[in-house]
Amino acid sequence: SENKIINNKSFISLGKNSKLNLLEYYKAEDSIKYFNNTIHNYSIQKNAMLKKFSIDSNLDNSYGYHLTNVKSYSNSIFENFLFSSGSSFVKNEIHCNLLESFSSCFVNALMFLSNQQHHELKTNINHKNEHCKSSQLVKSVLLDKSNGTYQGKIYVTKDAQKTDGYQLSKALVLSENSAFNSKPELEIYADDVKCSHGSTSGNIDENSIFYLMSRGLSRVQAKQLIIDGFLLEVVEQITDSEIKKFVEKQII
Repeated sequence: SENKIINNKSFISLGKNSKLNLLEYYKAEDSIKYFNNTIHNYSIQKNAMLKKFSIDSNLDNSYGYHLTNVKSYSNSIFENFLFSSGSSFVKNEIHCNLLESFSSCFVNALMFLSNQQHHELKTNINHKNEHCKSSQLVKSVLLDKSNGTYQGKIYVTKDAQKTDGYQLSKALVLSENSAFNSKPELEIYADDVKCSHGSTSGNIDENSIFYLMSRGLSRVQAKQLIIDGFLLEVVEQITDSEIKKFVEKQII
């Protein structure tokens, strides 16, 4: 099989009061080595809702760069669930501009990495008007010699009063040879806002494993149960029941 380069660019505009569910699913059928370069541009008009689900699974030989640009208008909702797992190297960038009041952006992401995989997620949420809301929850599990990076920024202009911005990154680093880098950023120029961010990285708590083993589980079962519970908190954020079931099957 010959190596391939795939370039995709899409422009999607949601009119007023419209809804769209979009599933982006990458799965290799064979061992072709390829680079996938995608650019998605979304315009979400007044009262419209876009739910985007991006799932990367079983692409051992592939490399990817995925850029998502979003323009959100009055009272619109953008939800992006991201499951980043299969490819050798991936960089995901999400730029969301909340241009008019009462618009919302929700980014929920999972990274499950092993072998020598290297995955990066960069988000930039720009609050440019008042009463807008953004929420980001990123959870990562790293095995073997894998590397993960999350760089998330909340930017609030001086006109974006009553902003509600939330950002949290948690990582389980389960190998001495794996590493996770996190860079949460807040840049705020308005004075009436509610913004928070947090970042934690570490191994599984031995006390939790001991507790589960004392209830009859093996060490392997206890560890797996803790990992599943850690990841499923993000899966619970998915508001589409069929997609939620599909993602659960990918993980458990």
